Amino acid sequence: MNKIKRLKVLSLILAGVLATQLAYSQGDYVPGYVINNDLDTIFGFVESKNWVINPVRINFKTSMESEPVSYSPTEIVEFSTGEKSYVSGIVDVEVSSVQLGELTDNPQLDLRIDTVFLLTISQGAKSLYYYMNSQGRVNYYIMHEDGLELLVYKRYLRMINGKRVLTENKKYLGQLRLYLNDCEKINSKLQNTTYDENSLSKLFQSYNECTSSENVFQKKEEKVQIDYGPLGGVTLTSLNFEGDGFDDLVKADFDKSYNPTVGLYLEIRLPNYMKKFSFYNELLLTTYKVKGTYLDYTHEDYYSSFISEIGSTTLKINNLIRYTYPIGNSSVFINAGISSGLAANETNHQEIDSKFYGTIKHTEDKAINEIRMFEPCYIVGTGVKYDKFSLEIRYEKGNGMSKAMSLESSTKRFYLLLGYSF
Repeated sequence: MNKIKRLKVLSLILAGVLATQLAYSQGDYVPGYVINNDLDTIFGFVESKNWVINPVRINFKTSMESEPVSYSPTEIVEFSTGEKSYVSGIVDVEVSSVQLGELTDNPQLDLRIDTVFLLTISQGAKSLYYYMNSQGRVNYYIMHEDGLELLVYKRYLRMINGKRVLTENKKYLGQLRLYLNDCEKINSKLQNTTYDENSLSKLFQSYNECTSSENVFQKKEEKVQIDYGPLGGVTLTSLNFEGDGFDDLVKADFDKSYNPTVGLYLEIRLPNYMKKFSFYNELLLTTYKVKGTYLDYTHEDYYSSFISEIGSTTLKINNLIRYTYPIGNSSVFINAGISSGLAANETNHQEIDSKFYGTIKHTEDKAINEIRMFEPCYIVGTGVKYDKFSLEIRYEKGNGMSKAMSLESSTKRFYLLLGYSF
């Protein structure tokens, strides 16, 4: 595996480990309430984990200093985290796969009865609820006086003219037509209603407007958030070589380069359950120049002295996955990703002073015979945000500018970056 592939694989592994570890980290306690089976409302703090699947149990505190109490759907009838509300219910759960490669020719529902927490999408005269099980199967429910009803939808295969054709059981459309029948306009809306949260939520909003019904609760539609702005700071760059036959570079004592860096960033924050994660992208202009010296000394009449200057000005495109953890009015974050750098101006110079008994010679040449213009890197970093400002410490490692197979190079950079969000 070549260096470029190794760097990409390593950065992807780092990002994957980051996402996996943080996805299962402890949630935040936020103001909320639970309603117990005696229908008493208890205010306090609910541990919100931004659940991807509906929670099986939740933790609740009456105060931030008290010990948490764990509740299952059989022990409470409702809880809320402020932005989200869940109700308990004994429901039919359709568990067959919706993945195309796993579909069967069986049109019958594969039902299980379970007691679960259902996420409230819309609550009022007519109510809609959402449930995702641990296998990722999504079900929607409507509320009647006698309980919750599953909205039926299933994808399956049928044989038509000797071919297996994808077919959809859309019984949910008929159920909704009966459920919302006091709105004459609902039939035209149902024609374009699909079995997903956004489409069903809009249908219920249209119904409330049509019937002038009071909506007790409506789950907010969370959208992708985009932040952008300038950033700048300083870099500390060091250069290293490995290989046989290049003692003038491998054994050289290179200094470190302190330089300014400037750029722009664009951060795309994910909505809903993944809102702490974001795709963070940058366009950075960096530069470095290092000087290295090496003395190949045999005795005072036989030696060679090498002075090498190596550097570049590089335009970098950085792509990272960022996780942000809020703390009061500020937040901390960590990120990992890859960088693709294109060198625009390079320094590649070497001076050699040699003495062989009575012969003294001075020559100048390239320090590296074969150089590359493109440099891949991997990046890890951590920082803090307050209001519109961010401060990050970052480490970056790339494969340098040597293109020769027998001479490996690497650059290591430490960044201190200050950003501002518009």
